Amino acid sequence: MALACEPDILIADEPTTALDVTTQAQIVELVADLQHRLGTAVVWITHDLGVVAGIADRVAVMYGGRIVETAPVDRLFAHPSHPYTQALLESRPRPDLGGRDLPAIPGSPPSPFHLPSGCAFWDRCPVRGDSRCEHELPELVEIANGHAVRTFYPDRQAGRQP
Repeated sequence: MALACEPDILIADEPTTALDVTTQAQIVELVADLQHRLGTAVVWITHDLGVVAGIADRVAVMYGGRIVETAPVDRLFAHPSHPYTQALLESRPRPDLGGRDLPAIPGSPPSPFHLPSGCAFWDRCPVRGDSRCEHELPELVEIANGHAVRTFYPDRQAGRQP
């Protein structure tokens, strides 16, 4: 129904959530076909990074209602630079884990009604620095062509600091 009027843009909010992989693949294929045929831009909102890797040209990772990282899909998966993006990618199911538990992001997300004045991820962040993270909101800064990140420490990776 959303495509009946041939819109210029389609916003698909969690269109494949809780579907089996066969049905999920059919929906992805249908939207991709319609997108190609009609020239419609698609904003695909999902928590499923596997789907993102297979369909997206660009990715915007959000936390606490703000974009924390945006990049072309291949670059984001190869060089995640925000600690939240890194944690998301680490928590994906992978065959190399051999049945071990997935790494979890410690703590809990903030209430959308009581977001901190600084970075919403600061109290869960493994690379946070001084109190700036808690009290100041970092700007979204381009770190490579088309790759921007919202952090005071774009060179730090989870688990190691320069």
